[in-house]
Amino acid sequence: MNNFSNIISPLDQFEIRNLISLDAPVLGNLSISLTNIGLYLSIAGLLVFTISLLSNNNNRVVSNAWSVYQESIYATVHGIVVGQINDKKGQVYFPFMYVLFLFILVNNLIGMVPYSFASTSHFVLTFSLSFTIVLGATILGFSKHGLNSFLFLFLLVVH
Repeated sequence: MNNFSNIISPLDQFEIRNLISLDAPVLGNLSISLTNIGLYLSIAGLLVFTISLLSNNNNRVVSNAWSVYQESIYATVHGIVVGQINDKKGQVYFPFMYVLFLFILVNNLIGMVPYSFASTSHFVLTFSLSFTIVLGATILGFSKHGLNSFLFLFLLVVH
């Protein structure tokens, strides 16, 4: 039996374990559990929230170090969005890209801590993120451009 105090190899960090499990026969076979991936995703969310609270400058003229950190990430993601999409039309997608960038960055940094849990290394998380983003981009392209959005895929196949 492997638990957190008895980690044998560094590869044990990739195993998903139930930390808290609640089996409630009230609504059929309802089983609610908190796994280590859920715990580390919650820790990442709390860390992003804490950093955003620390970077609040309280209307001061001189920025603190946390504000400079937040502004540099903001400028980096904004430059990528404006450079890849457009100055005017890219602004709509900036909040999503910014949150996605922070989510992946914080989860990857947490995964670099020895014997912590690397949530972005799991197929379930990466597949669900990529599937929903591709599905959303396809629906968005179809709603904005109609069938012309699929013309791009046809041109890729022809060449």
